Amino acid sequence: MLTTLILSFLAFTSDSLRISGSCYNVADQTSLKCNITVVFSTSKQKINVDRSGKFAFELPDSTRQLNFEAAGFETRNVGVNRIGKNRAKGTFEIKVPMLKNGLDPAIKEDETIFPKSQLFVQVDAPDSVKMSIVLMDDTSRKVQENRPIVSSPKHRNITTNYVLPGAYTLYTGTFDKNEKEVENSLSNEKVVLNEGFNFLSVRYENAKTNSQVALQLLTPKTLYFDQSSYHLRKDSRLVLDSVCAVLVRRHHLVARVTGHTDNVGRQNLNLILSEYRARVVQHYMKTNGVRPGQIRVEWKGSYFPVASNDNEENKSKNRRVEISLREQ
Repeated sequence: MLTTLILSFLAFTSDSLRISGSCYNVADQTSLKCNITVVFSTSKQKINVDRSGKFAFELPDSTRQLNFEAAGFETRNVGVNRIGKNRAKGTFEIKVPMLKNGLDPAIKEDETIFPKSQLFVQVDAPDSVKMSIVLMDDTSRKVQENRPIVSSPKHRNITTNYVLPGAYTLYTGTFDKNEKEVENSLSNEKVVLNEGFNFLSVRYENAKTNSQVALQLLTPKTLYFDQSSYHLRKDSRLVLDSVCAVLVRRHHLVARVTGHTDNVGRQNLNLILSEYRARVVQHYMKTNGVRPGQIRVEWKGSYFPVASNDNEENKSKNRRVEISLREQ
């Protein structure tokens, strides 16, 4: 029988999360009884488990690390990180691999056995709802770590391994009746994943209506460039990231990318520069998971200014790429 262990001084903490699970021997996959220590900023608390090796206990946001110990096995010290604004009391299932003393230490570098970073997702939603959860990489990594996660009624507790630590934008939404497209956007927020255990609670709330979402998504975006440059600014990358996140989740949308310049220099060279600006935006979108068929590219040179080119301020408004979204 599973013994429920709740830290007495945490039992009434409203922002705590609940963990249950067990440790196991990686050599033969058998259950293993472990002693657990919860590490806070300035203190520790030991937890015992039942004879079967199963455990269940609550953790507050102040938890920094979990230590797992078993006789004859190497100690595991795993960082704890709770992400997302939702602090609902979800229950997370974890399985902790343990390595016997004397075995090849290189086994610990095998991330299929010992993932350096794990994401545990607990979804609170009606059985009639299929949830979409997307993590979009906000780092400068050459290979972006974008993770779509689908939660159906039978899969409300999800474990995702091999997620690289770093900054992400978290998007949640719901699928349409055909379960093919994300129909409603529920939220988006900035989160940071760390090495160790990352816990995310997702709760279904009233979604925005289709018309509200469509109005927000279809608003044109403008990216600005420095004089004679086609390099993306940092602020442009932030705008592009939000556009990419929408297109990755909504395959029925198409982006029209149009490059422009000011009137400085020869028109034929400005036409080439406007193409380069459009192409660099296209390339960025592709590398961030947007399907090639969702991008339409064109360039206009200096022929369609939005402001007169009579001073530098107005010229800067014309050095741009415009992105408009529409349904296919």
